[in-house]
Amino acid sequence: MIKFKCFFTAIAFFWLWSCGFWAIFQFLSSGKIAWLGPLINAWALPLWMLLRFARPGRYSGDLRETPAFAAVLAGLAVALLSDSERGAPVYLAICNLFVCLIYLFHLSALNHPDMPAVGSRFPLLTTINGNSWDAGQYSRRDNCAGLLLVFLRGSFCADSRAMLARLPELLPELRKRGIELLLFSTEPPTLWPAHLRERLSVNMFQLSAGAAANTPFIARGGAPLLSQHTAALRPSQWLLDREGFVLWRHLPANYRTPGDAALMRGQLFRLEE
Repeated sequence: MIKFKCFFTAIAFFWLWSCGFWAIFQFLSSGKIAWLGPLINAWALPLWMLLRFARPGRYSGDLRETPAFAAVLAGLAVALLSDSERGAPVYLAICNLFVCLIYLFHLSALNHPDMPAVGSRFPLLTTINGNSWDAGQYSRRDNCAGLLLVFLRGSFCADSRAMLARLPELLPELRKRGIELLLFSTEPPTLWPAHLRERLSVNMFQLSAGAAANTPFIARGGAPLLSQHTAALRPSQWLLDREGFVLWRHLPANYRTPGDAALMRGQLFRLEE
């Protein structure tokens, strides 16, 4: 199912880009203002996602990708108001609206398998070099009060980049409470933007995509078609005590809304209970 979603996501964005170019061609050849409607609502979502990818520290999304969705509706309104014949521009703009809705609420939806429950011990993970990573052993070795684990989908994901850009906001509070922040990905740290990594200066672990121990956390084939890696992590956050037991977890239902620094900050009190 994950591979089908990736495939249809690629098709959806290819359709939207193609509709935009087609609308430009039709506008230049016919001079009809109505063709600006499909142009606006076809390119609104792709351009917004590119902007979020390039400037994750400044732009962040939500479940509806509100700025892009508003532009999609604005483009539909332009087509409806300027095309008195209710011809191809209107129907194309309506079609683009449905494509955007399918992407926002279905293609980017996220299903988690059975995951460690609150109160249970966090399982062993396997890093890319084949070593086992144990949360309790790591915490006791570094004499931490607890661990905050953040699983990032991938460097190709605008929301993972946005998460990485906002995590420095948490660092003063984490240091005050003696909590160590750890990042996990299926990609080597060098693939992530250097300016985002340097602001954090925390440990980032690359997990093995083929290890059985990592299976619940990894979506095989979950990366975009043109990505260097085919596997991607399912985004999630975990707060563990110093013995490696789960105190809190966040399993988002959509990979475009993985959680934020404010959500994690509001759960740190659990280490004091």
